[in-house]
Amino acid sequence: MDWSYTLFYIVFISQILLLSWYLPKKLLARMQHVLETYPPAMYPKLYPKPVEHYRMAHLLFKYVNRFIMLLGYLILLALMFWVDHSTFADDGFISEAWPAVYGMLQFLPLIAVELSEFSNLREMRQANTASRRVASLQRRGLTNMVSPALFGTAVLLFFGAIVFDLYIHDFGVTWGHDSVQRAIVMSVTNGLLAAVGLWSLYGRKQDPHQSAEDRAHNIAVNLKSLLFVSMALSVFNMMSAADNLVEMKALEAVLVSLYFQAIALLSLGYVLKNVRTEDLNFDVYKEDPAIT
Repeated sequence: MDWSYTLFYIVFISQILLLSWYLPKKLLARMQHVLETYPPAMYPKLYPKPVEHYRMAHLLFKYVNRFIMLLGYLILLALMFWVDHSTFADDGFISEAWPAVYGMLQFLPLIAVELSEFSNLREMRQANTASRRVASLQRRGLTNMVSPALFGTAVLLFFGAIVFDLYIHDFGVTWGHDSVQRAIVMSVTNGLLAAVGLWSLYGRKQDPHQSAEDRAHNIAVNLKSLLFVSMALSVFNMMSAADNLVEMKALEAVLVSLYFQAIALLSLGYVLKNVRTEDLNFDVYKEDPAIT
């Protein structure tokens, strides 16, 4: 067996385990810990929906990820035994479409959790009857949340990746060329990341009960995560561009798989590590004392 196939199988197994077992397991344990440690009876503001809704959502999340993990192993078996290597791609190597399409499928349950959280927060705002609003005096400028060095590095990598790609092609690319397409994808993706970051930084408060300290910490972590994702995208695009100088066809599927794993670690993995439930103030979700 060619060494490139062996390397791909190892990296692809890592992708299966990381995105469909390890990170979902960590996220599920966090959600269940919050439900058990801060139950609706004592923290009613945290649960705008019946508790059965959250338990069913946890079970669904668990088994959907298990199904996707099983599907990943079936894909791996197909690549190893049922499909002739010469049919994977025109050049005879394993196509990068395999880890890319599977990676997008792996992200779907995580995206569903994020959308469910938005829905949960919207209902929390609708159920909030407090007439008193507390404004934070803490500044929320970009440089107050992330270091200028980190932001500058992300910007330099973005422009550096585009210039590097154009330099390899002697700045003679035309519309529809791979370099132009990569530049467009990078620009659109970074634009979306910037929009998410600005919305997180200056948008309305999503959790009506969250303390100012917790909100500021969450914003800082989310902004850093977005910058790390942008930097990973720039590095990946430079490696894709370098394929024109160094023959890397055998490693394209490996690089795509590693890219998806890096995105998962720099987004969800980074947030789970740096936003710990034991550091959050859950007292804000208790019932307001009765006024007599």
